[in-house]
Amino acid sequence: MTSSPRKTVALADTRWFGHHPTYLLEFTASLLRCRSRVILMCAEPQEIRDKLAAVGIKNLDEDLICIPFTARNQSYFQSDRDHDPLTTIMRWYHTGKTLRVAERNHQIKADFVFLAYLDSYIRFAPLSVLPTWLIGRPWSGLYFRNHHFAESSGTLKLAAKGDFLLRNSLCQAVCVLDERFDDAITSISGQQVIHFPDVTDETPPADPSEDPHGIRQKARGRKIIGLISMEKRKGLITLLKAAVEAHQAQEPWYFVATGPFLKSTFSDEELEFCESILAKIDSGEMDNIHFDTSGARIPDGQIYNSLFTKFDLIWAAYEGFEGSSNALTKAAIFKIPLVATSGQCIGNRVKKYQLGTTFEEADVPACMVAIRSALAGNDTDGSLLTPQFEAYQAEHSRSRLDEIFGSFMV
Repeated sequence: MTSSPRKTVALADTRWFGHHPTYLLEFTASLLRCRSRVILMCAEPQEIRDKLAAVGIKNLDEDLICIPFTARNQSYFQSDRDHDPLTTIMRWYHTGKTLRVAERNHQIKADFVFLAYLDSYIRFAPLSVLPTWLIGRPWSGLYFRNHHFAESSGTLKLAAKGDFLLRNSLCQAVCVLDERFDDAITSISGQQVIHFPDVTDETPPADPSEDPHGIRQKARGRKIIGLISMEKRKGLITLLKAAVEAHQAQEPWYFVATGPFLKSTFSDEELEFCESILAKIDSGEMDNIHFDTSGARIPDGQIYNSLFTKFDLIWAAYEGFEGSSNALTKAAIFKIPLVATSGQCIGNRVKKYQLGTTFEEADVPACMVAIRSALAGNDTDGSLLTPQFEAYQAEHSRSRLDEIFGSFMV
């Protein structure tokens, strides 16, 4: 039996923050493992290449073409918005133009285009033929914010979401992280729905004796509850309130909130509260929290995982957020329990796999119970937790990702 010819895949993302570098790294590595040639189009492709080389992936000069690529991620009409019809058109335009230049310069032709953040390409899309006109080849992408499919949306809202663009004749499938809305997505898009694993960088941490940020030393034997990357949707304000409550109750806990501080996501009142906590830390009034709003992005991999594995409990108590989080995957890999808000994708998974405990969003007293229970190895009802870390990791593994990308390449 002869093997099928090798495919060339263009992998594109207009964003470079949060989870985006991690996903691009994992998607690129998976496509290379599937014997594809990859045209990587993102803000910092060399960073991805360097990480791939560092873990021993071979033949990168032949198999990986790095193309620096950016496109506007802010509305032309409202500075606090990401999308409008014009930005969506221009993302398709710049993606197609950049790809054609890369193909011409390298004398190759992409067989398939995968959009690592599909949302940016469909919101307010005015015409379903945009991919045909501006890309002109089979494509798919990972759809993150698709939770409106759970609602009874009117015609105007559905048009604003741009889901009709998924009916484009060159679209091969709709890939999602949240498995709850398959029937609705298929009904509206007419496409196959593929569940993507919420993969994460699995690089082992550095020498366990190393102590990033001096966390263990500052904790002085107290149990550490940690959050990396601070923004409103990650429940930072509730974490800070829990730290205040724990300090007053003299709980043997130490809270960590570190990484980038996304100031723009908080209200003026919330920022004042953050400042009050910082003042208490500076004065010595509170000594049970590491809270640094000057922190920079912590790149995923060994550095991130070295810090992550210092935590005894992972904070995954998102607020106003319905999607998936690869913090659960990382916690499963390193066998660390989580505390999360109940319901939605994250809370349901934490419950299903008994990865930790949950509480109602922003409910500080319930949060205290959830933390206390999880650290004791119990659920909030007093029953023993039996975490299914291995099962969750298998569902969200690199091997599962390879299976999916391999199916595209047939």
